[in-house]
Amino acid sequence: ANFNRAWGGIGHSGHESVVWRDVCELADDPDQPYDERLQALAKAGFKLATGITFDINGYRGIFIVYGNPHGDRNKLNNPANARFMNNAAQLIGAAAAIQDPIERVLAFRKEEAFNNWHRLKIKLLTIVRMLGVLRYTNENSGGLSSDRPKLEKKSSIAMLREASARFRENAKETAEEVKEAAKNKATRWGKKVRGGSAGIAPAFTWRQCLWTFVGVVTTHTILSRINLLIMTESDKEFNLILAPLGALTTLQYNLTAAPASQPRNAIFAQVFAITVAICLSYIPNIPPWFRSALAPAIVIPGMAKLGIIHPPAGASAIVFSTWKENNWITMGIFLAGVAITIVTAVGINNMSDRRQYPTSWYLVNKAKKAIVGENELGQVTVIKKAP
Repeated sequence: ANFNRAWGGIGHSGHESVVWRDVCELADDPDQPYDERLQALAKAGFKLATGITFDINGYRGIFIVYGNPHGDRNKLNNPANARFMNNAAQLIGAAAAIQDPIERVLAFRKEEAFNNWHRLKIKLLTIVRMLGVLRYTNENSGGLSSDRPKLEKKSSIAMLREASARFRENAKETAEEVKEAAKNKATRWGKKVRGGSAGIAPAFTWRQCLWTFVGVVTTHTILSRINLLIMTESDKEFNLILAPLGALTTLQYNLTAAPASQPRNAIFAQVFAITVAICLSYIPNIPPWFRSALAPAIVIPGMAKLGIIHPPAGASAIVFSTWKENNWITMGIFLAGVAITIVTAVGINNMSDRRQYPTSWYLVNKAKKAIVGENELGQVTVIKKAP
């Protein structure tokens, strides 16, 4: 609430003008209530900001936009930019406002399904108990007339005919539903096959292509030389598998910000894939041609489940599943090659002003938080000492 009051009056929904404020001035303003988040933004280096309110059927909020402090104020206040920010605020507000109705609809559907099942269970129990009562009555009733066997026979035939007609009707309805579902599925499949309206990815500039060339040629020169050294020293008994590393460098220098390119995914996914492939080679009576299909079939969805998707690991699973000897040693050599590609990618990519690799050091940051005790704002709270 304090944070929203600090931005009050900066922008208004539906207006095509915005007022930029200095974050540090707001944080130091004695007339404003103290707000920890605003103080953290000021310390983090945010300078200019504007707020645009939105009201979507009673769902109200404020959309904060941070501006480049070194940018031209005339460009920041351009009507086209102001109109864009106002429309973006309404769009984001609508997306936030729809979350509660979606949750209510899902809860309603869940409750409706539960109630339907509850009613069905009650009906089934009622039928079962009624049948039990009728059976008990027939077994214990006296003075049976001579016409009773005939009546029972007619009743049984009528019930059988009714059940048969009901079964045919239900089967017909089920067949129609299956037919309609298959038709809808085929229609959706056909639309997907024709493709969507998304455009193609933009091409790299020549400068960025040059950076990629320098990074790839440097990395693979080092790897090829190490491979030659290993083969020479081991009398060609061991070698460094280079094919998956080519896929890895493609990610590192062309998709530097992609999650699949990051060191965490590269290391964990390769360890997981190669371990699965080698373990499969110990299972007897699995032909190599099927093992090379089974290994990626286990590894690829496994990476998705573990959150470590890394395409080169799929190639490693195939290569190591067909390798005959020295798998664990070759695995160690290969992981050393992965480490080398990461080190070179970090060094070369970050020389470019438009690249950053990696986006984060997951393991290092996690260990730092565990040892030093940082909070979400990066501030040191407690230094944990070893016992």
